Amino acid sequence: MKDRNSIISEVLSLLNISERVNKIFVEDVPSPWDEKAFIKRKKGYLEVKLRLWEDSSFLYGRIYRLFLYIYDVLREDFHYDPSKSPDEEKEPRLKDRHNQIWSIYVDSRLERRGIENFFDRITRKNIFVDSEKELSWEEASLIFQELWNKEDYTYPEITEITYNLSAFAEKNTEANRDKTECLVNNLLSHKGVIKQIERLPSTNLRNCLNDLLSFTAYKCKDTYIGANYYGIYMTYNKKLFVEIIPAEDNTIFLTIIDPFTNKTVSIIVNENTDMKIIQEKIFTIYKMMAQE
Repeated sequence: MKDRNSIISEVLSLLNISERVNKIFVEDVPSPWDEKAFIKRKKGYLEVKLRLWEDSSFLYGRIYRLFLYIYDVLREDFHYDPSKSPDEEKEPRLKDRHNQIWSIYVDSRLERRGIENFFDRITRKNIFVDSEKELSWEEASLIFQELWNKEDYTYPEITEITYNLSAFAEKNTEANRDKTECLVNNLLSHKGVIKQIERLPSTNLRNCLNDLLSFTAYKCKDTYIGANYYGIYMTYNKKLFVEIIPAEDNTIFLTIIDPFTNKTVSIIVNENTDMKIIQEKIFTIYKMMAQE
């Protein structure tokens, strides 16, 4: 595994900001939640202080994400102007939302670039949904997905969304609420589905299953997701292609069925399972059926 200095040099080069960062100081912190990048402007360059978790887990992604903030600050077309954002003392709630939206922008880019990151989509979504307590879980989840899917932001746009989240929500979710691929809230209001999810004691695993169902509802148009006495099932054009059985011992028995050959792939899902691989398998079968 590369050491910190090697990773820092590589990321600076990839982001093409090596010549604009003169000095870098690293301070160890006890948790990834304490990580942060600080900048000090000098004439023609920046001095950077990284507060970095001392553990090596996701080290490349964690360093990359910190420098993405600095990259944004240096981009002229990002129009960085902290004087326009909420005041931390006067508007702490809005300042937190502003920071979260920028973090969503950073972390979604890491996912698109295929870089493993401690703050992945599930973690970032849970943080956002938990912070927006005045919204229902379904509304906050839909807004998060719209924020995550937006591929480019400017600093003024982040500030505008921060102050007018309800307008952003109305524009980006209400218009899509009747589209099958966006009916995540209808899916999760299905009492049978919720009952099956709640069989899992682990909050993390429940969130993983919620995300898998949300992904399917969003990406696999016209897929029906329902529940019966033993679990959750997915059908497309009345063809069964996924069965999910949540168990009380914090495992999920998931079966993907190829309706053309009746061959099945069975997977035991736990908190360490890579859900992206399962999403890809489900989406692959769905595309085959949709093209039939």
